[in-house]
Amino acid sequence: MRSLADQHQFNLRRWAELVANPKLADLPNKIETDRDGDIIMSPPADRDHGDRQIEIGHQLKGSVPKGAVISECAVSTSEGTKVPDVAWLSEEHPQVLERKVLVAVPAPDICIEILSPSNTVQEIARKKALYFEAGAKEVWICDAEGSLEFCSSSAVLAASNIFPQFPKRIYTYGEQAAMEMKREKAAAERSRGMRHLLLVEQAFAIRGTRIVKKTAP
Repeated sequence: MRSLADQHQFNLRRWAELVANPKLADLPNKIETDRDGDIIMSPPADRDHGDRQIEIGHQLKGSVPKGAVISECAVSTSEGTKVPDVAWLSEEHPQVLERKVLVAVPAPDICIEILSPSNTVQEIARKKALYFEAGAKEVWICDAEGSLEFCSSSAVLAASNIFPQFPKRIYTYGEQAAMEMKREKAAAERSRGMRHLLLVEQAFAIRGTRIVKKTAP
């Protein structure tokens, strides 16, 4: 059995081989490896998954403290190379200034997994443990509805310790568009109501009648 240092070196060599393979580069599937370097392939992500991945990265880039945001950053663990959907590296991380991070060692400060229908509870729990073992300070889990769970190595957190103001719900493009349409519809209805009231007031003013508006008791 390899030592942890030897496992990291093995993961790095094996991942470099996989990244250099043009056949694998053309696949839409997410690829990870196990302890022996064998490929673990996941089904392609759907649009909602991609939307939430982009939105989380966008929110992190605009937040403080500053750091590097990487989508699908390979992370070396004791059980092979795993790939969180989004990773955040603080300014103290040894690889934060690298133009291209082939494999993160230690793990990024925050590793974020966005759940897909193919994920099992056991799989995510194991990956979470591996990220913490590899040096992550927090692991975030985004469920199928966009709700975020913030975790430290010892507990589920009410909010991230690193980004306390980070949203607890991440919306897809379609969800954001639907909310915007709802707001615009409500605003249009209020505007129509105000215009109608103004017309009524004008009509009564012409007749010399004053309108008294009711107020809440």
